[in-house]
Amino acid sequence: MILGFCGRSNSGKTTLIEDLLRELAGEYKIAVVKHTPHEVDIEGKDSRRFREAGAREVVLLGVEEIRFKDPENLFRVLKSLDYDVIFVEGFKSEKFVPKVCLQDECENCVLRGNDKGEILKYIREEMEVEKILKKLPNFNCGECGHRNCEEMARAIYRGEDEFKNCRYWNPNAMISVKVNGKDIYMGKFAQDVVVNTIKGLLSSFKGVKEIEDVEIKIKKS
Repeated sequence: MILGFCGRSNSGKTTLIEDLLRELAGEYKIAVVKHTPHEVDIEGKDSRRFREAGAREVVLLGVEEIRFKDPENLFRVLKSLDYDVIFVEGFKSEKFVPKVCLQDECENCVLRGNDKGEILKYIREEMEVEKILKKLPNFNCGECGHRNCEEMARAIYRGEDEFKNCRYWNPNAMISVKVNGKDIYMGKFAQDVVVNTIKGLLSSFKGVKEIEDVEIKIKKS
């Protein structure tokens, strides 16, 4: 998950992130992305504080890397980080980053104030919803009555729905197929047939051991 923190200078963003890191570093792999609009903080007190508090990685974006001021490039940087949780300090105008707003209202504000308990509760709930969402097919077909798979994942988390009510959910193996760029939805029986057929074929190839993930792309010449 990605969670931003916005507020004016000296509003307590860095201290709050430090406190959250100390609470969560034992549960999740966490990285921090910090906006440094004036100069990159190489000897940085803030970057050092984040690392000492438990961050696995700290990314500083500033005038020396001016291209990172573009929101598309910030998105690319965030996508390149393989962590459970990414805290983003600054970048209050980036709409795609949900944020904790310490003072002024920011774009996509999900929480206001610096109540650490409330923020920890939010983070842990979002992480559980993400775990549920990874088990759903992410077709966003709407056949379950929810607008998308994320909405269903939240309903499952709250105990208001069940995995079995997703027609395409398969507890044994998740499969997604595109033909000519179009998603092909398959029920559990069809998924099991395709998965078992592919696994049986591939397992006969030399060098193939336990099969956990398969990617196949066919393009006619």
